[in-house]
Amino acid sequence: MDKVLWIFLGIAGPLILFKLVYALSTALVLPRTRGAMFVGTSRRKIRAILEELSLSPSARVVDLGCGDGRFLRAVWRRYRVRAVGYEINPFAWVLARSLNALFRVPAEVRFGDFMQADLSGYDLIFCYLFPDVLPRLEEKIRREARPGTFIVSANFPLPGLKPQKVLHLDDPVYFYRL
Repeated sequence: MDKVLWIFLGIAGPLILFKLVYALSTALVLPRTRGAMFVGTSRRKIRAILEELSLSPSARVVDLGCGDGRFLRAVWRRYRVRAVGYEINPFAWVLARSLNALFRVPAEVRFGDFMQADLSGYDLIFCYLFPDVLPRLEEKIRREARPGTFIVSANFPLPGLKPQKVLHLDDPVYFYRL
């Protein structure tokens, strides 16, 4: 019986610890994120987005609220573009940095609030954010992004901007160009 208990604890213990760290990390950033948790963009959706884009290796890409960094890794694999991601959730930040290191992806993942970042140097701004954040982000993009910048918003439209294209997958993806 003792052996079975130790085996169970050996398997379940790390999973429980993983969930506790995730919950604590989410709770720590609750005042800044207003309850939004990191939700990864599906691989299918990322593939469809990348099919619509044409990027040179010199393009500058930013992922606002990059979560586990899967968009950063995908854009590197497809276009060899060195992207930057911003993440405020410490758990997601560590996960993104770890996975990028594991897969040898030279994307930079910065810990912090992307609302403090300067968006003027990017050719593509990608985000999968919840609607309560998007009005402020739209204002920031209008102030800082250069004419010609592409913006891709997964699932929710940016208010005040007219999309050039909308992909209808499980959830819509909005493509904008300033």
